[in-house]
Amino acid sequence: MTDHATRPAGARHPLRLAPVVVAAVALTGCGPDLDTPEGTTRAFVDAMAERDWAGACELLSHDLVHRSMDGNSQYCPAYLERRHQDTDRYRTLEVQGEASATEEGHRLRVAPEDAPDRTEEVVVVEESGRLVLLRYPGRDTATR
Repeated sequence: MTDHATRPAGARHPLRLAPVVVAAVALTGCGPDLDTPEGTTRAFVDAMAERDWAGACELLSHDLVHRSMDGNSQYCPAYLERRHQDTDRYRTLEVQGEASATEEGHRLRVAPEDAPDRTEEVVVVEESGRLVLLRYPGRDTATR
């Protein structure tokens, strides 16, 4: 009889799982800092570049989503996918400098890394204790 036939169902060799656990622990804490306007913007840009529509929607202001989706946020992923079919532009967007606080929220600029003069303004606000985008890059040039 082979070894795997005598092991209880679902049993695993702990050493086989070790690399997976190490990788998961190593990834914890990686990525943009969502407690800063710059990090929140970077996370949104990354989500759009990866076509992670649901992830991008999580980083948008609740008010923006409801205004853009006729009051129904469940359509946000489909809305972003339909309006932003070409996501290549998001792959090269870089946050330009630090955010400045205004009455509307934190304003900052993003631009393609190869064309820093083609900036777009982003507005990040605090909503329910977390930072989200009220104005996002590409919104004004989205496919209608």
